[in-house]
Amino acid sequence: MYDTSLEDSWQARLLAEEQAVKEFTSIKEKYVIDGNVDYPDPDYLIRIGDVPTLPKGNLVAVSAKWKNGKTFFCDILSAIFLGSDVFLNCENLIKQGKVQFIDTEQARNDSARILKTIQAIIPEDRHGDIEVCCLRDADIDSYDEGDDLSRYEFVRKSIEIERPDLVIVDGIADLIYNYNDVTESQDMVNKLAALANKHNCCIVVVMHQNKSSHDKMMKGHIGTMLYQKCSDVFQVEKHGEIFLVTHPVSRHRQSEGLVFKLDENGIPKDGAADLHRQMQLEKQKSEQQVKEILAAVIPQDGTPIRRSDIVEQLTEKHPFQRTRCYELIKQALAAGWLEEVDRTRVRLKRAAADVSSVRPL
Repeated sequence: MYDTSLEDSWQARLLAEEQAVKEFTSIKEKYVIDGNVDYPDPDYLIRIGDVPTLPKGNLVAVSAKWKNGKTFFCDILSAIFLGSDVFLNCENLIKQGKVQFIDTEQARNDSARILKTIQAIIPEDRHGDIEVCCLRDADIDSYDEGDDLSRYEFVRKSIEIERPDLVIVDGIADLIYNYNDVTESQDMVNKLAALANKHNCCIVVVMHQNKSSHDKMMKGHIGTMLYQKCSDVFQVEKHGEIFLVTHPVSRHRQSEGLVFKLDENGIPKDGAADLHRQMQLEKQKSEQQVKEILAAVIPQDGTPIRRSDIVEQLTEKHPFQRTRCYELIKQALAAGWLEEVDRTRVRLKRAAADVSSVRPL
């Protein structure tokens, strides 16, 4: 005879396993990729050059050193989306929509300047589509009590209730206590990414870069998480009065970036022409410096001289490495000031420069 209790137990376990499989299969359907489905690309908010960017449903990061134009670039992104024509190579791809700009760092008067800056370069009929909030006095703690909210909860409810298309969080590090804490950082980045996906908006977060002048990585563990989770990363660098924006990281296509400067009222404007003039001046200055250095060792009557002899004389006169000396010769040849005689010798090309105006160092 069979043990009925054992058989009942086996059947119950089998039914439980079947039920678990059914429940998991139902859940899995939400996540499995179907090879027969043509999944659409995300909706992009703007175009820079010929590249669409700021994809809805995604996180995007803006990074720079301290006081190097991160907020101004976020102003520009907002303005382009709201129909600004200041940057001729950029345009909005969604003609209607709202921007929620959440400033966590600055005082109210500075947050007000953000609003005024954006409104100064967008059509007047779009002024109502931008809202700027100052969360400097809000708490970091995750609670929802009384008439106040934590910073993250404010961001979450703003997105859920206001339904903006573009959200700027300047900056993300102020939503947590320690940007070097792995758990805190991962939790915050994951929550923002989930918000962007759930509500089909683009969330742009601002994060400082490391202090070293040669290190462009975003700070801390939260910076590492942003590189992993963001669809795009933009970097801003200040060169004198020029701000250079690059687009080094993208899951899709990297744009050519853009260049801006500030007018006399501190309002961003296209800086491409100014950058071109600055680069030309720097090139002329560099070429003149090369001429002045080489004029001390190059025969002024056009007599050929061996490259190795130029290098020997330069290393005696200046604290140059030999590679630097050969680079100077190469630059002078490229500029047309020197010309090659044969594989080892060069000479002054009088037609290319007025050597009488060159003062040897």
